[in-house]
Amino acid sequence: MTESKGKHIIFFEDEAAFSLHPKLGRVWTKKGIQPYVYTKSQHHKRVNVFGWVDTVNGLHGMLKWIKGNTEGVLKLLKRVVSNFKDKTIDLWVDNAPWHKGERIKAFLLRYKQIAY
Repeated sequence: MTESKGKHIIFFEDEAAFSLHPKLGRVWTKKGIQPYVYTKSQHHKRVNVFGWVDTVNGLHGMLKWIKGNTEGVLKLLKRVVSNFKDKTIDLWVDNAPWHKGERIKAFLLRYKQIAY
């Protein structure tokens, strides 16, 4: 990770989930026949990641988490705060429910360097 030269940085954050057992989207079959696709794997496991990027300075980071939730956001915020202690951070997020709430508000009150 490269260090930003200024005292102020802008990060964009989002989450993504990737299925470890992707579903089959399309299959050729006779009209009116429901196909059945045999597979050895019957799990619904996923890999979830939280990531942030600073498009101006080329900084970025990622964290693997169990699912998109408030705990994951807090873990990401803690990592960003510890890596950029001397910076003022504008963090842009979408309107996901886990980006809000009392625990997020409490964190932001404690760490005033983040504008959320």
